[in-house]
Amino acid sequence: MTYLKIPHQTADDILRLYEASDELTDLAELHNKPSTLIHAAIDAELFSDAVIFIAHALPVREAIWWACCCAEQRDDWNPDEANAIRAAKAWVHTPDETSRRFAEKMAEKAELQTGAGWVAQAAFWSGGSMIAPGEPVVPPPEYLYSHAVAGAVNLTAVMPDGLEAKQRYSRYFKIGLNIAQGGNGQIGA
Repeated sequence: MTYLKIPHQTADDILRLYEASDELTDLAELHNKPSTLIHAAIDAELFSDAVIFIAHALPVREAIWWACCCAEQRDDWNPDEANAIRAAKAWVHTPDETSRRFAEKMAEKAELQTGAGWVAQAAFWSGGSMIAPGEPVVPPPEYLYSHAVAGAVNLTAVMPDGLEAKQRYSRYFKIGLNIAQGGNGQIGA
């Protein structure tokens, strides 16, 4: 299968972007196409590894949209967390500095204890400067947003007690792979 939104030709191209687990690196020796590695990791139940890989494989807006879509699958967010998700969605639709800074504020309010705060943090780390406006520009490290996306998706899947993690991961991978194929992440039940 080909994923239109994953611009990398090989899994190694993506694995060079971050420090992958030994299990995923070993699996990549057998599966060097991004699509085959993703499916092999899911089949091996290396769910967290697959999330991190996809978060690095997708372009920034698509990755953050994936985190938004996953977070929206839950209805147990408090108001600050729900606002953080809405702020990240707003950035995806209008990726400008105003939306990015609003996502920063919403991430601070939601805090980073759950996936919702990390969704907004990912939007904030998408570019621009990590410090206050008016200060010298300090851009976020490349792919820092990917780590926030992975944190958002993984925490959203496993919190609060891990009991629904496998089912959530299954749905979240369907959403992510729909986005990777060029879809909007809105999958049926």
